[in-house]
Amino acid sequence: MGPSFPTFFAMFSFLAYTSISTTTSQSAPFSSTQIKFWHENVQNKMPSPILKKLSPLTHNDCESYASMISDDDFGFSAADSKFCALAKLSCNAALELASQRPEVYNRYSNNRASILDRPNKLEDPFSFFRISLLKNGNTLRLPNLQDSLPDRAFLPPQIASKISLNIKEISRLFPGSTIHAATKETIEITLSYCDAAAIKGEVKSCPKSLEEMIDFSKSALGGKRLISLTSKTTQGISNTQLTIKNVKKFNADKIIACHESYLPFAAYFCHSLSSTSLYSVDVVEPKSTGAPVNTLVAICHMDTSPWPENHVAFKILKLRPGQGEACHWFTQLDLAWILHTESM
Repeated sequence: MGPSFPTFFAMFSFLAYTSISTTTSQSAPFSSTQIKFWHENVQNKMPSPILKKLSPLTHNDCESYASMISDDDFGFSAADSKFCALAKLSCNAALELASQRPEVYNRYSNNRASILDRPNKLEDPFSFFRISLLKNGNTLRLPNLQDSLPDRAFLPPQIASKISLNIKEISRLFPGSTIHAATKETIEITLSYCDAAAIKGEVKSCPKSLEEMIDFSKSALGGKRLISLTSKTTQGISNTQLTIKNVKKFNADKIIACHESYLPFAAYFCHSLSSTSLYSVDVVEPKSTGAPVNTLVAICHMDTSPWPENHVAFKILKLRPGQGEACHWFTQLDLAWILHTESM
C-alpha cells in the first residue's frame, strides 16, 4: 500500500520546497516557487485544494507568456489556446450563474446592490446565521459549500501583474470566456466587487495571484508570518442536519477573508472588516459520539451598521443594519488569514 495522502502531501511539499533551492533550470515547475513562497510567509501547510491550484507552467513558460501578454494583438484563443490548457485556465467555459454556489455572492456582497436585485434564486436561507448558533449541542443545516466553479490554476505573478481587471482586458486576453452570456455576467460580477468602494472599516483587494494574496494579507494584518484557515472537507454539506460538537474562537485582532470568485484564472476577493470574530467548528451527525463529520471555519461580522439596508444577510436574518451580527461559513477554497503568534 502506498503512502497516505497527508504523508504524500508532506513529501511532495518538502521535495518541491527544497528542489527550488538546488536548481535554476528554466524547465523547473513554477509551482515549486509558489510552495517556497508559501513556506517563507505562512506558518502552516498549504491546504490540498489550494495545492491543486498551483501553476503547472515552467519558469520558461512564465517568462515567455509574460513577454507576449503585453502585445495588444495577443489573445488566448485560436493559436494561443494551448496556453489555456498548459496553464490550466478556464478560457471557454459556459457557466450557469444560478447554479454557481449562490452563497458565494451573498456572503461578500456588502455594498454590491446589483447582486441583491436577483430575487430568490441567489438566496440560500442557510447562507447567514447568528452567533448564538455556535454552541455545543445546537443543530444546524449548512448551505451548499461544495466547489462548483471550473478548476483553474493561479497565474504566476509575472503574468498576472500584466492583466488589468476590467471586462475589456479580460475579453481581449480570454475572448472565449465572454462568449457565453452567463459566464460573462459572472466575470462582470467579480469585477464589480473589485471596483466597488470599500464600506466603512473595510480594507479590500482582488489579488490576481497566490503571491499577491499573501502579500496583501501580510500588509493588511501588519505582520510577517501568517496562519491560513479554511474548512477541512466537503463532507456533510448537502443540507443534512448536523450537530455542533466543539467551537473554538481564534484570538485574532484582525482577520483577512479571501473568497474564491470567478475569472478565467484562479481569483479571490479579499477583505477585512472591523469587529470580526473567527471560529473553528466541529460538526457531527446527530447523536453521534464519533469523530467530526467536518471541521468548518465560521466568521462573524459583529458590526453590521455600515452595511446597506438591502444586504441579503438582513433578508435572511430579518434584521436591519446594526441590529445584530451576521455570520457565515467558509468553503475549502475560501481562506481566512490571521497573524501567527507564539501562543498558537
